[in-house]
Amino acid sequence: MRANACGWAMVLALAGCGGFDNGPLRTGTVRGRVLGAESGVARVSVLGRSDLRVSVDSDGRFELDGVPATSLELFVIATKTRAARKPVVAQGARVTDVGDIQSGPGAFLTLRVTDERGAIPSGVEVELKGTGGDKVKVDAGNGEARLGPLPAGCYELEVKADHLEDLEEEVCVREGEEQVRDITLPSDDHGGGDDDGGDDHGGGKDGG
Repeated sequence: MRANACGWAMVLALAGCGGFDNGPLRTGTVRGRVLGAESGVARVSVLGRSDLRVSVDSDGRFELDGVPATSLELFVIATKTRAARKPVVAQGARVTDVGDIQSGPGAFLTLRVTDERGAIPSGVEVELKGTGGDKVKVDAGNGEARLGPLPAGCYELEVKADHLEDLEEEVCVREGEEQVRDITLPSDDHGGGDDDGGDDHGGGKDGG
């Protein structure tokens, strides 16, 4: 009897210390339907996890696997002009159905990027981190990039260019807003656009 008790104690100890792979219990599946979804445009991702992203089918339905079992937000692009954010509490080893997601008018953010001399830098890329969107290249002719549609909220903007400091700053948008933002990238005193340090410069101004 004592040996039996010791055996169970060992099993429980192994489970608590990672002796067994309980990974599936820490993630689950989230599914739902995006109302009015536009084919080829609509997608759903987990805000803050760009790797968790999926397209929707012709009926607007989606199923996203490997979602952490915690409280989070879905970032939803419904059409070329409409978007939404949807809070959800995902369950481990289970399917969480969020039902129908209704989108609203999306905001659009136009960035105008220059260097400290007012010139348009080369190789400029902008990204709203954690939204599941691709990096966008700035138009070499006018130095502009337009991001959207975006659901109302705040996002971390990252701007990179050749031979200039990277810049990261928070941007917030309202539903249906058209915001224009001037970005000035500082000179890179460290000799490489990939160096950290962009946070120490106040290069962005809200032009809208």
